[in-house]
Amino acid sequence: MKRITVFLALACACALSLAGCAKDTQISQDTAADNTAQAEPEPETEPETIAEDSEQKNDTEQADSTEEEPVYEYPAEDAGPVLEESRLGYSMAFDPTVFTLDDTGEGSDIYTCHTAEELEGPAYIAVQSYPDMDAQTLADGLALQSGQDGVAVQDTYFGAEGLDTKCVYYEQEVNGVTQALAFYAVPTDEGSLLVEICGYVGMPQQIEAKFEETLGTFSLN
Repeated sequence: MKRITVFLALACACALSLAGCAKDTQISQDTAADNTAQAEPEPETEPETIAEDSEQKNDTEQADSTEEEPVYEYPAEDAGPVLEESRLGYSMAFDPTVFTLDDTGEGSDIYTCHTAEELEGPAYIAVQSYPDMDAQTLADGLALQSGQDGVAVQDTYFGAEGLDTKCVYYEQEVNGVTQALAFYAVPTDEGSLLVEICGYVGMPQQIEAKFEETLGTFSLN
């Protein structure tokens, strides 16, 4: 049995903001309404009124053009680690200045990497519960799902307590980036937990170190 070093980052989690889409739609509707209003003649309009309307419109357009997209607010640098004691049956400490936790409420937790440094792809750690599937069956299915020859299930140990674990690792090209995918099937009293780490080859070392640091605190409750 051997230990597999994990330093991976998340591949691109590019999701469109519904609020952003709604804003673009509203702006398009407002522009169309302005164009229609301009096309319709307005007889007997006083010159001063036209000038005032034009100034108001210019002010509105200037305000719209300077409006900025919402910026992610990072916790203070001295925030310290946060210990997540998940309802899924595990605990793991993470740095809130690097990761944000999304409790999906659907049997999985997602720790997404947010840093000021630009990455070639998004970075995350995901933990998902499989209460009706043992670790070996889960790992075998993941190896088959990869669709690649030579991908095999390996015995390793994982987390703070050196848990006996089944691991599947492979790489794949996506938009010119070599993604690195590692899956750890951790046996539990009821089925197993799957820890997924997704990233890319050549990720910044400081981000790799944060992934290793976080995964090194993983333990079963």
